[in-house]
Amino acid sequence: MIILLPLLVLCGLLFSVLVSGRELPANGPLWDSAMACGFMAYGLVAFLFLLTGRPLRIPFNDGRFFTVAHRMFGCVAGLLIALHVGLSLWAEPLTVRYLLPGGPGYMLAGLAGMLLAVLAIGPSFPAARRRIWRTATRFRQVHGLAALGLLGLASVHITWARLHVQGRHQIAAIAVIAVCCAIVPWIGRHGRLPRPSGHRRRNTAPVAVRLAGVVGGVSLGVSVAYGLYFSRWLAP
Repeated sequence: MIILLPLLVLCGLLFSVLVSGRELPANGPLWDSAMACGFMAYGLVAFLFLLTGRPLRIPFNDGRFFTVAHRMFGCVAGLLIALHVGLSLWAEPLTVRYLLPGGPGYMLAGLAGMLLAVLAIGPSFPAARRRIWRTATRFRQVHGLAALGLLGLASVHITWARLHVQGRHQIAAIAVIAVCCAIVPWIGRHGRLPRPSGHRRRNTAPVAVRLAGVVGGVSLGVSVAYGLYFSRWLAP
């Protein structure tokens, strides 16, 4: 569906940033799969600033489609973040030392980003949201701030780690991508185009669930394929 086109563009940009560096290290299937899950999660988090849950002009579906799509894609991003952390610790258990107080700043930034992901995703389900927040406006404010913090901390985690993003041009590219995605919701809120004529397609929420399932499956497949094969093919 056309709604996935921005996600494909983002993934293409991120891949271009990665391969434009001097080298891509290969450190074993588990570790490389974990790194791929992390980058996939980053791409999805950035994409969710484009797919905010507000109805778009294209596709001309009902509002529930966009709400469910935003929530389900967020769940996929959360799953990939969990796999990134879990597979990293499985591949190298000593990594846990870097998550303790006094650890490297980029690792603590990643840990803080993971906590913000929990804050952003967990209360987004209606039952939890109604129990925690009195009004939808308050939820959107906290959710938006948590998402901005997550995007910023994830960008710091990727660029400061200096594992796959090392060159200045790579760091600048990641920063530009993050800033552009972060300002898109503001532009969309204050620069809306006229509403198209006609009626939106209804009962399209199941389509959003299927799309999220497909994206999740493809992301996992690409991460596993990268860990098993592509990391060695791209390594110097």
